[in-house]
Amino acid sequence: MQPLEIMFEHHLWATQFLIQHCKTLTAEQLEYSTPGTYGAIIPTITHLIAEDQRLLERLTGESAATSVTEEGAFRLEELEAVWEGEARRWREVIARVNELSVTLPARGKWPEVPHAEGLVLLEAIQHGNDHRTHVCSVLGANGLDVPFLCGWMFWRSTGRVGIVEQPAVNA
Repeated sequence: MQPLEIMFEHHLWATQFLIQHCKTLTAEQLEYSTPGTYGAIIPTITHLIAEDQRLLERLTGESAATSVTEEGAFRLEELEAVWEGEARRWREVIARVNELSVTLPARGKWPEVPHAEGLVLLEAIQHGNDHRTHVCSVLGANGLDVPFLCGWMFWRSTGRVGIVEQPAVNA
């Protein structure tokens, strides 16, 4: 695997792992929030997926099969199914990353950005990390177990050797 593929595989794995972890929470726990984060758990995961869909559309020109918007009310099972489709789309894009040529049009105070595929890919990785961290902050601030979503755990979960598994911790 190339480094970019590894980074995106981590992004896909970490989001999937987080969704699965959150499926073990009660309805009340899913409503928890904490200052400095996007908000409650499901709206945060919804936003993460919605932005990934927008970024994929910028790269491919194609809309997602099932559109997720921040205005929608989704269950984690629905978000998980959508995420599986988005993971396939990301893998297809990364497989042909050298063929991409994206120009972001000028918007508001932002100028046009030619050859912006690297910027869009960077934003996907950064945005995903940011909002997964928000969810983990909500979990920890409310005394719940926080899943390890780090690169070490991803590396181990994909069958690579030499990494000792760490249990979820209460942050």
